[in-house]
Amino acid sequence: MTSAPPEVGPRPGTWHLDPLHSSLIFVAHYLRYGRVQGTFGRAEGQVVVAENPAESSVEVTLEAGSINTGVGARDAHLRSADFLDVDHHPEIHFVSTGFEQSRRGRYAFRLYGDLTIHGTTVPVALNAQWVGESPDYVSPEDTYGHFFSATTQISLSDFGVGLGSELPWGGTLVGENVDIVLEVRLQNQDPAPFLKQIGHAP
Repeated sequence: MTSAPPEVGPRPGTWHLDPLHSSLIFVAHYLRYGRVQGTFGRAEGQVVVAENPAESSVEVTLEAGSINTGVGARDAHLRSADFLDVDHHPEIHFVSTGFEQSRRGRYAFRLYGDLTIHGTTVPVALNAQWVGESPDYVSPEDTYGHFFSATTQISLSDFGVGLGSELPWGGTLVGENVDIVLEVRLQNQDPAPFLKQIGHAP
């Protein structure tokens, strides 16, 4: 059985992204006026929590081909060379470069890092917050989790991602700016064996 959890946030050590209980969401303009939401279904990552939280580190990798907007034909187009070009750039990668406290709330912080999309790396900053903690639903005696939320906005042209064709009524097929919304669960156990068991592993 695990030891008692800390009062706030994960205790020092290595914590693993739980892709089954995390939502990696993006929201983009589509056909100029519309808004489309999608997710990335396959991801893995680790957070190493240091004794001094400011010295902690985050590294996350998403499978670019796991993009899902709910429309198969649209997803195939987004995977193509017109946009993400997943055949040549199969991964989206984030590595942290620093943290700082935020005035947005008691448990809020700014997470800085380098984000690589389409083979291009750009520094980003996320507004993040520790939300809460709980034992695992299936294995409460040996697995413990913490929940975080984070948001940011990126510009596709910064990463060399195309916007699609120009539209007769103005604008482009996909808008320049994309909102990122992350609802993440970190757990103390590596989820890989369980993911493989249920057929979710890549």
